[in-house]
Amino acid sequence: MVKSQASPVTFRIPLLESIPGLASVFLGRDTEPRPLPGRLSAVLAASCPGAREGTPIVTARQIHSDRSLLVRCGASGVAGEGDALLTDAQGIALGVATADCLPLAAIDPDAGVLAVVHAGWRGTLSGVLGKAIEAMTEQLGAVPGRIRIGTGAAVGACCYEVGPEVVEAFTDRRFDHASRIFRRPGNGSIHLDLIEANRLQALEAGVRGDHYAALGLCTVCRPDACHSYRRDGAGAGRMWLLAALLA
Repeated sequence: MVKSQASPVTFRIPLLESIPGLASVFLGRDTEPRPLPGRLSAVLAASCPGAREGTPIVTARQIHSDRSLLVRCGASGVAGEGDALLTDAQGIALGVATADCLPLAAIDPDAGVLAVVHAGWRGTLSGVLGKAIEAMTEQLGAVPGRIRIGTGAAVGACCYEVGPEVVEAFTDRRFDHASRIFRRPGNGSIHLDLIEANRLQALEAGVRGDHYAALGLCTVCRPDACHSYRRDGAGAGRMWLLAALLA
């Protein structure tokens, strides 16, 4: 479901918005192209019943890695360098910023364990989502079969043209699903399906097929709703996937 105003454009992910005790929202195009934590907290509160304005926002210095950062009670600000944040603490919002990469939120509602993940092609290649699920399980007691995952907007396979070096990187790494994530439209180009690559990674980690849902919105195709680095270049704004366990 999309909520469109002059500012901001926000999306709720149906698979996640029905989970009691979870507040989650994807912030798309905004009049503040690179919103500060106060703005993010206000958007979360306005979008999600039960979320409070002033909720601390915890982010990461995203480096296209497979590193997960554990966020404890009382945390705020930047947790460190990494591309996944996980917590079992209530009243803290985890956030990842994107401008074409895939943002994901994963929750085990029974265990009260939450993660948000930033997955570009490099992070996907290194298995950032699978390793975040592993960390949720080993460090916080989540069960993969109970985990539900929703995504925000990302560049779609329709627009994500990549060079042969990307195909070679996945092949050389012996990525289990390399043959299933590249599309060849017929004009000699090669396109990467980032959403499918991460869906397959989630299934491999033990997540049920009906527990993974993508927003299905291509950042490049939708300038009305999304920022996009590939479309707009270095001046592109940033979108945010925010999620919090409610106190």
